[in-house]
Amino acid sequence: MLRTIILWLLFIKYRIIHSNIHFKGWSVICSLSGGCIKIGRGTSLFSSFSSNMLGLYQRCIIVARYGGKIKIGTHCGISGSTIYAWESIEIGDYTRVGANCKIIDNDFHPVELEYRHQALNGQHTRRAPIVIGNDCFIGMNSIILKGTTLGNNVIVGAGSVVHGHFPDNVIIAGNPAKIVKYMKA
Repeated sequence: MLRTIILWLLFIKYRIIHSNIHFKGWSVICSLSGGCIKIGRGTSLFSSFSSNMLGLYQRCIIVARYGGKIKIGTHCGISGSTIYAWESIEIGDYTRVGANCKIIDNDFHPVELEYRHQALNGQHTRRAPIVIGNDCFIGMNSIILKGTTLGNNVIVGAGSVVHGHFPDNVIIAGNPAKIVKYMKA
């Protein structure tokens, strides 16, 4: 009961809108520097070893900074993954994110040498929105990079590195991820 009250107060403080979220273990969720996080009802965050036997290396970490926005749809499942936004990350309803995935809409630091030696607070760092459709499945240890769009019902093979735009009803895999199969709608 005390844990529920503490989580509720943290959600209010950090402007996280939620209803009926299920936690297995302790997740790290924070909104900093004007960020906003919205998590849909019925979503489950799995952060303990017993909640996912594939072997979680970390807790679920969901962070929005520098005005970044994260919107996670209803009835999603996320296992020990990092979702980190400086721009925008949107995950559709009924999407599953496998163990130890990374979904990151920025480079975390400037690519240009002259800016890397400065404390920039997000300036000169490349970023682009990520959109993941409804009913997607992202296999364990995958990385979704800035500027990626996944249509509805996309399956991402385990360990893939994903960048680009992919249509509905496909299976993608590899580094870099490519379409390996078209599925019936």
